[in-house]
Amino acid sequence: MTEVKLPEPLGTRPSFGFGDRLGLATPGHLDAIRSYGGAIQPIFVQQSIREMARTGRKPLDVMADALRALQEASYTGLWSADADHLKTPEDVNATAGAGFVFFTIDPCEFIDPTADSLAPDVLKRLFLEIRDDVNWADEYVGKTIALPTGETIEFDLTTVRRIAVKHGRAIAQAVKLGAHIDRVMGKRGGQYEIEISIHGTPQPTTPAEHYIFAEQCLRSNLKLVSVALRYVGKFENGIDFKGDKAAFERSLATHAAIARQLGPYKLSLHSGSDKLSIYETFARVTQGMFHIKSSGTS
Repeated sequence: MTEVKLPEPLGTRPSFGFGDRLGLATPGHLDAIRSYGGAIQPIFVQQSIREMARTGRKPLDVMADALRALQEASYTGLWSADADHLKTPEDVNATAGAGFVFFTIDPCEFIDPTADSLAPDVLKRLFLEIRDDVNWADEYVGKTIALPTGETIEFDLTTVRRIAVKHGRAIAQAVKLGAHIDRVMGKRGGQYEIEISIHGTPQPTTPAEHYIFAEQCLRSNLKLVSVALRYVGKFENGIDFKGDKAAFERSLATHAAIARQLGPYKLSLHSGSDKLSIYETFARVTQGMFHIKSSGTS
């Protein structure tokens, strides 16, 4: 029988993540990739600790089910395994031990969305309380970033303070968990890559927020391969995109320009199940540097 490759990092190749909740859907996912995947690389293992807890599975079970299906189908191609929505070092330890190589850090619980609407005096007070923990803030004040699209990102004092209060703790958490992933994978001697997910916020991610969050992660030497943002529109599992498609495309073009300029790294579409009306747009605007994360409607 043909030997199946173990999961490995995919880099900036276009990729599609298949969330197989019960360990039964990999044969169908493989058929889809073989028939229609083209240059898209598959992530056949994609589970969060929360999902595994709900279905009574462990990381080793998830990996074994996928490997068995790929072995039976004599699959010899490249593929990867995504430890989704990681929040703690224990989550990292469990998934790394099972052979996962793509680690999605989810620091959204540390994001403060109320910062978007704080009055200037309140914003200043909260910023001063955390100033020592956001020692990167001052360097952005007054800065202007020119993008290849011809757009600019202006970092005035209020903008930087809002980002510091809103995302400061989340950036610190992402960097901390990323460092733990590096230590764990260093001991295992394996290659890996990291995605940062900040899509779980009420308001769309602004270009300024994207820029600072990603740049701070990159400066901390995170092996950043993709970033999942909160895009314009509504993203609900199991149904198509809701919203203004033209506005989505315009905003996406700006974010894609930031990703190419800072990284390059991929943009990731979470809650991507059944977003059929924007898949082509997402692939085209990102110039093929994309990741789609789907689940639930296999």
